[in-house]
Amino acid sequence: MTPSVVAFGETMIRLSTKNFERIEQAKELAIGIGGTESNFAIAFARLGGKATWISKLTNNPLGRFIVNKIREHGVDVSHVIWTNEDRVGLYFIEFGKKPRPTQVIYDRKNSAIANINPNEVNWEILKDYDAFHTTGITVALSGKCKKAVEIGISKAKEFGTRVSFDVNYRSKLWSPEEAFKVLDPILKNVDILVVTKDDARNVLKVQGSYEEMIVQLNDRYNPEVVVLTLGSEGAIAFKNGEIYKAEPYEIEVVDRIGAGDAFDAGFVYEYLCTGDVQKALEIGMAMAAFAHTIPGDAMFVTREEVEFIIKQRIHDVLR
Repeated sequence: MTPSVVAFGETMIRLSTKNFERIEQAKELAIGIGGTESNFAIAFARLGGKATWISKLTNNPLGRFIVNKIREHGVDVSHVIWTNEDRVGLYFIEFGKKPRPTQVIYDRKNSAIANINPNEVNWEILKDYDAFHTTGITVALSGKCKKAVEIGISKAKEFGTRVSFDVNYRSKLWSPEEAFKVLDPILKNVDILVVTKDDARNVLKVQGSYEEMIVQLNDRYNPEVVVLTLGSEGAIAFKNGEIYKAEPYEIEVVDRIGAGDAFDAGFVYEYLCTGDVQKALEIGMAMAAFAHTIPGDAMFVTREEVEFIIKQRIHDVLR
């Protein structure tokens, strides 16, 4: 079986400093792309899945650069909506080392997708896919994006297509209170729910141990499966009254941006393939670990490489 997904969201031009320079001192910036849903689609396609990415972009060299970079990985970009208006969003990364944190600066106001007409999207394609994936970032971009996500979820439900959703809270887009008010009703229509431990506490307002938190999320939203990612502590999932756990990898961080998207892609890919929650968690954790070792948002990986590091960890433990 080849699993298939449609991912919907914004992708921006990514401009990052080199050699840990501050933006103020940099003489050049590395150019790339970055967007949580396209990161997901790329990683999903690299694993061997069928992935389509939908967005709205300005028809200029920046927009075409984004689409070309996503297409390189085998993602279908034929449903991107083009406009001669608005703009392409930008984001800047200034990499830091402790105690100076890595900083992200967004320049995305009035981007093309923020002004999307929800009815521009060809939602009918969802009937031919296994899952529709999006995140809280897309919902936060504008009222039009929120409406588009709601329509997409409604159409997915109509067609019997699963809905995969990562809360993916961003404090630069909205407050925890605003996020909860908007996301709470949306999450009641989600089949695969992914949330970090911090977002679960601060945005969705669940408390207690990790096991207690994930049960509360399950009881409130009643998805098919809930995944709670725990950062350096691994991840847990809940389905049909059972809790599954996956341990973290020992990693050396090159670039942590996009690791959560890689986790999502690994988990959703394997879950759609086999329904095996434990294996899906293991693939997700391996994908996230691998993503930390690659500069840039996009996930340059093969299924064989992911399986190798999973086997290598088992070998190391047994040895």
